[in-house]
Amino acid sequence: MSSGGARRETAVVLGGSVAGLAAARLLARHFSRVVVLERDTRPDVAIAEAAFAVWDRPSVPQFRHSHAFLARLRLVLLAHMPDVLDRLRGAGVREIELAETVPPGMAWTPRPDDEDVVLLACRRATFEWAMRESVRALPNVDLREGVTVAGLAGRAIDGARPEVTGVRLVDGTELAAALVVDAMGRRSKAADWLERLGAPAPRERVSDTGILYYTRFYRLHGAPPVGGTGLVAADLHWVKLAIFPGDQGTFSITVGPPVGDQALKRLADPAQFERFVAAFPAMAPWRTNGASEPIFGPSTPVLVMGQLRNRMRHFVDRDGPLAAGFVAVGDSLYHSNPIYGRGCPSALMTVELLDEALGLHPDDPIALARHYHEACETNVRPFWDAAVASDRRMLGDTRGIPSSNRAALIHMAEQAVGWFVDRGIVPATRVDPVVFRGLLRIFHMLDTPEDLVRNPELVMRTLPVLARVLRGDGPPSLFPPTPRERVLAELDA
Repeated sequence: MSSGGARRETAVVLGGSVAGLAAARLLARHFSRVVVLERDTRPDVAIAEAAFAVWDRPSVPQFRHSHAFLARLRLVLLAHMPDVLDRLRGAGVREIELAETVPPGMAWTPRPDDEDVVLLACRRATFEWAMRESVRALPNVDLREGVTVAGLAGRAIDGARPEVTGVRLVDGTELAAALVVDAMGRRSKAADWLERLGAPAPRERVSDTGILYYTRFYRLHGAPPVGGTGLVAADLHWVKLAIFPGDQGTFSITVGPPVGDQALKRLADPAQFERFVAAFPAMAPWRTNGASEPIFGPSTPVLVMGQLRNRMRHFVDRDGPLAAGFVAVGDSLYHSNPIYGRGCPSALMTVELLDEALGLHPDDPIALARHYHEACETNVRPFWDAAVASDRRMLGDTRGIPSSNRAALIHMAEQAVGWFVDRGIVPATRVDPVVFRGLLRIFHMLDTPEDLVRNPELVMRTLPVLARVLRGDGPPSLFPPTPRERVLAELDA
């Protein structure tokens, strides 16, 4: 963490959502002035509940969808923004500890590092409200909303790569900046803007997630209908389902069918969505016998989010940054399938790494960009790669073995690891505390995905369970499997 004195220059952050607010919060350590430019307008509200009700975020399609704020994000808050965590606690956010999520009947012995594995049960609106209040309290941050950016300002000298010197607004105003931070998310136009300045095109990788999301929010009447944390999740291979507990007695239900499943597009209708949820014994109690009601009453919509693609952009190559004075954070760098809950944690990880790079290279934009890029590739990229590989398995990757030796080895390794995870590690989490803890630490982004196969104890303890699965007597699923045909029949009845 950098703790040096603030510099005299101005930094401009493009986008005032979670990544942009977090960036402003830490950039304020390094710059005498930070300007945040946000396209949407959010009225000032005194409580988080009002943010969910009145904030309209057309530029953030995931704003009112389910969110999981993983342990890695909470650790960044503890280290750099403890006031944000305090605001969240004051707003009724639950902190769900690892021991609370242990499967029923599993023998459990706590470990000291379990205190790191804590999930924040929170709506996205509540989290964004807490971040925004924190930023508004900083005297050297200027948060401007309802502002549209037209492009980047900069110059290229003697055919060299350009230097970004600020941003241009649609009204013709130009803001000078020593550093411009792209926090505009997966729809960022920064690549086009850089090209207009003469910068090379960023390297980009894109792959389909193959999934849609249907989400509806609710409020409990009294205690939860079943014991435990309220976390429910299942992948039935023909659909993904989850219940996400939130703050202030709220929760959301998300259904994720494949994009091509035409029969399930009816889930956008609230009545069909409710009948669908009622077909699953593990989820039905949350909506029966008056346990809850839709958060805005019967008119509460089912929100749909589609056109989701995994996307990774590189703004640094072997010759250095594509344009000095420019960096990107969050989904502008790594955007993966939201089902894994890695969007907000990855955003805060990139901001933390940018803070580190600014502390090490305060006066060298080239070294700053290189250090930041390498740190992100080391610490964030592995989780993006794991998400892409998992989506390929879900989609039933039908590609043949690639022709090049290196690509073929990577392809075969992905297939082998996926097979081992699906048939060995996931079933073992239901009966073995070591495997359960190991997988949850990776899920929470505290350990890397490679630890699934590099941890010898975890692998050895998985093998007996894998043998059981191959014999046909593996540990029973915590979420009873329900055939697609039966559910469709209930919808059609």
